[in-house]
Amino acid sequence: MLAWLAALYLFALIKHPPAKRGLRIAALFTQTTCLFPNADVYAIDFRLEGWSCTRRRFEPVDPRAYFPIQADDKESRFQRFSYFYAHNAPSMQALEDWIVALHGDREDGLSGPIGGIRVSKWTHPIPEIGAAIEPYEYRPLDKVPEDQRKKLWWTQTAERNARCGP
Repeated sequence: MLAWLAALYLFALIKHPPAKRGLRIAALFTQTTCLFPNADVYAIDFRLEGWSCTRRRFEPVDPRAYFPIQADDKESRFQRFSYFYAHNAPSMQALEDWIVALHGDREDGLSGPIGGIRVSKWTHPIPEIGAAIEPYEYRPLDKVPEDQRKKLWWTQTAERNARCGP
């Protein structure tokens, strides 16, 4: 009997049962072999840029001036906000209005007035197994390679022109 139970458990480890009603407990105890079956091959980082009214281009902004809680790590409120709300237009519009309104009072690495923001998702590759891994260090003003950037939200041209003037 014990051999039969061990064989059944081994089979369940190899062919994982679905987590449907009646099989949930079996799925719980046999999912150990599937810890990371779809692990990411890249790390995600979000970047904030401001539209410089004087230079007429997007330039990096340090979001730590606006999100001081856990500002230097991956649990930054800016990182969390961008992860969960990047596709929520009312939230991103509120973020834009808030940053544009506070920009003059903050040291964020961008001088002069801004006409809007751009939030991008940076997906940079994780090193191969066995390769050296650099400790995480948040450098918000570093240049992001274009092939690793996905623009999520940006202020439209008409609105930037209205804030900055023609």
